[in-house]
Amino acid sequence: MSSAVVALPVTTRWKYRPTPDIDEQIRAAYRRQRLGDRHALAAVSRRLGWPRYAVVRRGAELGVSRTKERPWREEEEEILQRCGHQPLSAIQRALAGAGFQRSLTAIRVKMTRLHIKSNLDGYSACSLATAFGVDTHKVLAWIRRGLLRADRRGTNRSEAQGGDTWWIPRREVKRFVMAAPEEIDLARVEKFWFLDLLTDGRICR
Repeated sequence: MSSAVVALPVTTRWKYRPTPDIDEQIRAAYRRQRLGDRHALAAVSRRLGWPRYAVVRRGAELGVSRTKERPWREEEEEILQRCGHQPLSAIQRALAGAGFQRSLTAIRVKMTRLHIKSNLDGYSACSLATAFGVDTHKVLAWIRRGLLRADRRGTNRSEAQGGDTWWIPRREVKRFVMAAPEEIDLARVEKFWFLDLLTDGRICR
């Protein structure tokens, strides 16, 4: 099976797009690294034609990177609470702007333990797409098909800006998961978020 990078239109914001085969190769590299192979990530980077930072970022998104974390400071937790509705990458940038360096995995795990997403009680179409590992258009298609119930947020965005945005209550996301499991690729979802959703936050208690 080929592991070549999937070609995307030049308008996409993501230069390195994963496939199930690529994700499995990255998982395998991290398994080898934990067994003592210090060159595992460099090897998979060369094989995929991806730079190391892209492999590390995807490893964080898959939840397979493991690092010993230093204790979180109160200022960091305040940033998580304030920016919890944003994508993980945006939260990471907010932390970096305040002088704190945290991996995407560390941010995801800490937010789950603090129940920040559940406190928000809902998701934008964009943030839900990130959680499911799909394109935003996929989430919008679920809404159009009536599989996923959503509400307009009542913003003042013009049609040129894409119109008013959607807000999907957490309870409706869980209902969708239970009613339409065939729509979900478990290899692509954010693991900790998904477990937190299905267990109503009990997984990290």
